[in-house]
Amino acid sequence: MNDRVIPWQPTVIAGPKQALLATPETAKLMLRKSKRPLFVVGPYAKNEPLMGFIKDIAETWDLPIVTTADTFKSFNENGIESNYYGIVEITNLLKDPEWKGIGGEGPHDLVMFVGCIYYIASQGLSTLKHFAPHLKTLTICKYFHSNADASFPNMKDEEWEKYLEKMSEK
Repeated sequence: MNDRVIPWQPTVIAGPKQALLATPETAKLMLRKSKRPLFVVGPYAKNEPLMGFIKDIAETWDLPIVTTADTFKSFNENGIESNYYGIVEITNLLKDPEWKGIGGEGPHDLVMFVGCIYYIASQGLSTLKHFAPHLKTLTICKYFHSNADASFPNMKDEEWEKYLEKMSEK
């Protein structure tokens, strides 16, 4: 089995539906097809260089950002506009097909995650996989998330940064 598509945390068993391996090109295709994407950013993204990559990706693709945990403060101090929600709260809202989304413009159809704590992200992605059939999920973390619809593979920082740079180009 390919080590790049084994869940980073070995106890995460996805069941019969497992994430597809995503490349930057795959992720960009998903963003192009999406009508109302959302970018959920966790606490591992509150420092450079990841914060800069997130800012560039969000600007390139015109993505609303939801910051979780204590990430909002860092983003706010660096002039990056975001909305604050707890990870459990945003997951529960995303399950609801009637929720009007960030800004009240309609439900989101794609949610892209980065920088979330692995075990919490895994549970949230599992919840969305089973209870939000109207939604696609994508993770652009450096660890493979088997409960997402598509996920970057397990990789080292240097390769991951190259993937994120490619995400900043349309």
